Amino acid sequence: MPLKFNFRRLMCGLGAIASVAAAPAYAQDLKKVINAGDITYYAPYTFKDPKTGELMGFDRDILEAMAKKMSATVKWSEYSFADLLSFAPLKTGRVDVYAGAAMTDTPERRANGVSFIDFVYEPFVLFTLRAKADQFKEVDALCGKPVVVNRSGTATALVKRWSDENCAKGGKPDVQILGSDSSATSLLMLKQGRAEASLNGAGSLSYLNSVEGNIYVPIGKPLNKNMYGMAVLNERKEFTEMLKKALDELIADGTYSKLLQKWGLPDESSIGETSLINAGWSTSK
Repeated sequence: MPLKFNFRRLMCGLGAIASVAAAPAYAQDLKKVINAGDITYYAPYTFKDPKTGELMGFDRDILEAMAKKMSATVKWSEYSFADLLSFAPLKTGRVDVYAGAAMTDTPERRANGVSFIDFVYEPFVLFTLRAKADQFKEVDALCGKPVVVNRSGTATALVKRWSDENCAKGGKPDVQILGSDSSATSLLMLKQGRAEASLNGAGSLSYLNSVEGNIYVPIGKPLNKNMYGMAVLNERKEFTEMLKKALDELIADGTYSKLLQKWGLPDESSIGETSLINAGWSTSK
């Protein structure tokens, strides 16, 4: 009898422990602290003030405002773009959401078990130094020339597609695509003359010109209108809907528009009257 009684007590105790352990998982989407992963080197979306080291940018302002709508706060963690692109920070539970981090929503990335809350467009343009603008009045003058892009993003696919359409079809040599580990490295290679052009978002390029004396000029028309999204694990459906609802409220009350203006983003960057989920483009197009 005592053994049987103790066994029952043991099972009841284990059941109680299991219930406690399950509670955080059940309530995880109602948490008051949102753990967010972000990069720190893609102005004006997310970057550190070079003078103060303060973290700032459009992505950060948007997520902070969304968290406020949810009666929550944000705890930030810094990563490289390559780390975020592995999606390990999400899958291991170190973060709940990527704050945007200049990550384009693509079907290829969604195949990693994540969904994107699409919140801002970024037209991508080829550009060069203003001092070299006369050399590239015709876009096909770039054929055969070295163009540096961030190897971790979708930029390589964009430039290759542009080269196929503007160079290869006309019998001209393909663009020489060089890879870099960050936008900052790409800009350095451009200034050093190791590349003739690079690729960047129009919003980011506008910001760079505002702080670097208007030294960059676009070449031709935008290659694509990328859609940046905040990445969340697919199983976090409730959390995803909560974030989307908060973002839509910011759009409706005018906060979203004010933040676009604050960071100098063009009108075409606006997502419109409502945010979207998994509406991005494919690199195979």
